[in-house]
Amino acid sequence: MLRAFIAEHQRVPRMQPTLKGPLRLAGAYVLFSSAWILGSDSLLKNLTRDAEQMASLQTVKGLVFILLSSLLIFIIAYRDRLTQQQLLNQLLRKSRQMQQSLRNAALAHWEYNDNFYWSDEALALLHQPPERNPSDLEQLLSWLHPGERPAVQRAMQALIFKHEPLSISARLNQPQQAPTLWLMLRAEVDEQGKILGTVQDISGQKRDESALRESEQRFRQLFEQTPRIAVQGYDRERRVIYWNQASTQLYGYSLQEVMGKRLEELIVPPAERRKVADAINRWQLGGPPIPAAEIELQRKDGSPVWVFSSHLMLRNSREQLELYCVDIDLSQQKRVDSQLHLSETRYRELVEHLSDAIFMTDDQQRLVFLNPAWSRITGYPAHASLGQPLQRFIPEIVQPPLHLYLQELSQGKRESLRHEAYLHNPQGQLRRVELQLQHSETGQGLRGSLRDIHERYQTQQLQQARNAVLDKLLGQYPLEQILEAISLRLEALNPHMLVSIMLLDEQQNMHVGAAPSLPMDYRQAVEGIRADLQVGSCGHALSTGELVIAEDIDQHPYWQDYLELTRAAGLQACWSLPFKDDRGQVLGTFGIYGRQPGRPAPADIALVTEFTRLAGLAVRMQRSRPTADHQSPT
Repeated sequence: MLRAFIAEHQRVPRMQPTLKGPLRLAGAYVLFSSAWILGSDSLLKNLTRDAEQMASLQTVKGLVFILLSSLLIFIIAYRDRLTQQQLLNQLLRKSRQMQQSLRNAALAHWEYNDNFYWSDEALALLHQPPERNPSDLEQLLSWLHPGERPAVQRAMQALIFKHEPLSISARLNQPQQAPTLWLMLRAEVDEQGKILGTVQDISGQKRDESALRESEQRFRQLFEQTPRIAVQGYDRERRVIYWNQASTQLYGYSLQEVMGKRLEELIVPPAERRKVADAINRWQLGGPPIPAAEIELQRKDGSPVWVFSSHLMLRNSREQLELYCVDIDLSQQKRVDSQLHLSETRYRELVEHLSDAIFMTDDQQRLVFLNPAWSRITGYPAHASLGQPLQRFIPEIVQPPLHLYLQELSQGKRESLRHEAYLHNPQGQLRRVELQLQHSETGQGLRGSLRDIHERYQTQQLQQARNAVLDKLLGQYPLEQILEAISLRLEALNPHMLVSIMLLDEQQNMHVGAAPSLPMDYRQAVEGIRADLQVGSCGHALSTGELVIAEDIDQHPYWQDYLELTRAAGLQACWSLPFKDDRGQVLGTFGIYGRQPGRPAPADIALVTEFTRLAGLAVRMQRSRPTADHQSPT
């Protein structure tokens, strides 16, 4: 700051007397006069030889010379005046900038030339009246606190006689009850040998430093007096420089035993010493820091001790690296963990090999325990499921009457509950499970199990669907009723599916065979549309005889002409699986709609494939009858 002040002071233009301006004016006048006299005389000689006329022209020439020379002098003087004014403005501007900089930095300036010459701001900081300017060194020392005077006197003498830079803080001599005021005195000798200095109020900085020291002292006392937190400090060579009482209790070494000893020689097991030393050295050279972790160290007697150790690399006041370790004793926790682990191991041996998923919930029906079978049945990792409500996986438990049963179970009015429900897996598909619940004897939660009955349930439903279709065929029911029953059974197996069955006539037109869950407006709109390539999912499937999947109807090219229709019906996805006769001719297709974008799982496609066989059988048998044309929509 002081160097910048001196440099700025030296850059201010100095307005000193100079002959440059007068010489420039005199030189211009001499040149102009000489040129005018010689040039005008030659011109007059060439113009006339008459003496009387020559005298008149000489008079005019004199008047013109006076006028032009006056104008020349005025121009030169005016330009010099402008230059002086610019220099003066620059001086004033720099002076204001310098004053503003001093105010912003809370600085005041002074000079020394046999005596101290203080600025008004400097006298205000020193709490002295204007008449104390100038003052000598003895007067300055009398203004300062007695305890500061010897150091300030030595520093000032070194500045005045040896031209050594001055930078010293000192207290003002204040009444006892007045707050302490600290000033920072700085000065240097410039290139001309003048002593220029500044004075600054640093009372706030001193208060902050004092508060910081007090905070550091309290922080040190905290670590010294905390029995379970062992703190050690090491220098760059990993030698002990700090060791609190908790470290003595944890590792068995006294402070006198460890000072100057290396970290790895004291508490690191022999097999790990080289590894630890290398890791610390890499960290000091800019490598990765050592992360906080549970580690096994050793005590003075060689016995192992588990601690949670955190590490911090700091620089001291000499910019030297220091390593600090904060260790928390985990011995008791490890013993408890070992006993708990043994108990859990025995318990898990009982439940891990069960094919059913075993779970427990708290009073908010959030999962708190799961066995490995949970992941196999639900598809969700156990660690991601813990803490989640059971209803996230089985939404039916918040719907009547199951919700009422759960309340009775929680209140002790019901001993147990067994119910078949749908489980939502991560892919958004539904699986049929058997849910068993009981009131937990150890708390307010529930304990229960899940058994995967999806395959068995689907097999039963498929068999029932086959029997129902055969019964209706034997009973010669209309094709529309048979296809309607097939659609409803498929939707019952997977409530996420909105099923439609489209039949193809000889003119390659589509007809709605069944669509129990689709709006009537939608059914009427698609009735009779010609099956062709890129005409929705069903039209394309009927034309190609292949599976067509539109994950997102709004983005799929086959559906762009029907977006107004699908949006009105709330349809977001559609996939179509055609069915054929024995000769490979396409008879119709299953159109499976969804309320959300998505792709069918292989299991969904396999399920619908089974139902296409039933639909194909129904269509073939109806068309083989003589009256089939009256009973079928085709």
